[in-house]
Amino acid sequence: MRSPWYVFALFLVVRASVAFAQEPNRTDAQLDGFAGPVKSVSSNILRSSVKWQQPGGPTLVTPIWCQDCEYDPDGSKTKSGSVVDGRFFGEIIRLVRDANGRVTDRFVADTLGLLARHDVIGPFGKTEQTLYIRGKLHSRGFVSYDEYGHISESLSFNGTGNQVGRAFTKTAKNGTVLERSVWGEQGELTWQQTYDPETQVEHFTTFDQTGKIKLTWTVIHGKLLSFWEPRDSRSQFGDNFSEDVGDGNVEHYVCREDGTCELSRIHYEYLDPKKRNPLSVEWRDSEGNLLFAAYYNYEIDSFRNWTYRQVWVWTPDLGDRALYETDFRDIAYWQK
Repeated sequence: MRSPWYVFALFLVVRASVAFAQEPNRTDAQLDGFAGPVKSVSSNILRSSVKWQQPGGPTLVTPIWCQDCEYDPDGSKTKSGSVVDGRFFGEIIRLVRDANGRVTDRFVADTLGLLARHDVIGPFGKTEQTLYIRGKLHSRGFVSYDEYGHISESLSFNGTGNQVGRAFTKTAKNGTVLERSVWGEQGELTWQQTYDPETQVEHFTTFDQTGKIKLTWTVIHGKLLSFWEPRDSRSQFGDNFSEDVGDGNVEHYVCREDGTCELSRIHYEYLDPKKRNPLSVEWRDSEGNLLFAAYYNYEIDSFRNWTYRQVWVWTPDLGDRALYETDFRDIAYWQK
């Protein structure tokens, strides 16, 4: 099973991106990693003095996606941010529903009450988004879907109405993404990725403004077959990518202009079958030597959400596991 698109760093592409099976629509609470009828969450994060830097690649230390949040009974988020010295900083979300209770519009305001975002919601998800900065129009985007509810095209425009980007996605009925193409501000194709489920061949290519290839690679059956970029090229989008090979294993490639690629492997163990919370993450080189690691301890409630966790990290410089972060979380639930 291939995973969805994730961008871990500026010049990183997750190779498993195109051939993933889209999941059914999830609520905001579920997207934030919660189970059950969550009403509100309040978190407290305590960092130690241990120095830790996430390497470029798959995430090892999972962040708290929503520090202080509130949700409707249906799991829609109504408040998102953090409390600092007793004051809330973040977003206040107003939802508009139709006669059947379905959310049709989402208005997001900042702490000062200025409109920051307006989303129009259709039967498959967001169809239009307007962004504001300090209450003034900044940009707009539009999303369309195929007959099965998969995103098929997205368009983006700047504040003056000029188109600045377009993306096209071709998806099989079962949710497997077969192609993703992205165009830039001048209508030029900037990158394209394709996948053939029968041969399990995947191609990724980036282009400059004249249409000339900047970088390209091919993966077959989850293994890198070839990589190319011009000599004297600087690090660029696409020369770092990861392949989800299943069973909690990810293979990460860092490629260079001479066509060679450095391979490392990351293995995840999880607290629960739905893989919401990791127990351990170990990053090893191609010879099996441990490079980085993160380990987790949890206390969980009856809904299998954690209310307390410790995050321990390891690097060769540390020598031993060191406590990096201690997190506390108060969770209130809607009564049914």
